[in-house]
Amino acid sequence: MDVEKLLVIAVIAVIAVIAGLCLGPARLAAHTRQLTAFLRQLRGWADTTKAQIEEQTGVDIDWSELDPRRYDPRRIIRDALTQPLTPSESAVEPTALTHTAEPTSSRIGVNDDI
Repeated sequence: MDVEKLLVIAVIAVIAVIAGLCLGPARLAAHTRQLTAFLRQLRGWADTTKAQIEEQTGVDIDWSELDPRRYDPRRIIRDALTQPLTPSESAVEPTALTHTAEPTSSRIGVNDDI
């Protein structure tokens, strides 16, 4: 399991314990049922909206491309570090950044009064 998923589970568990202490067992069960019903209704609305968009546009949308978690910098770096190098990437060619320039003799007229 990913560390992020474990952290989310731990946070949810802490919130559930705090809610259980504050609400008590009788009210906690009622609020849990209300939350579950709301989440099911929200999922139904999302599925209905998704179906309407695909029906009205006539395009089958790949929703995984629109997932904002794809743009997490930690994931991008992890994916870049775990991918093997291609032959063109493994041969490092010298660039302007890898060469040092000749030292300049003096800079006459630049900040002379400092």
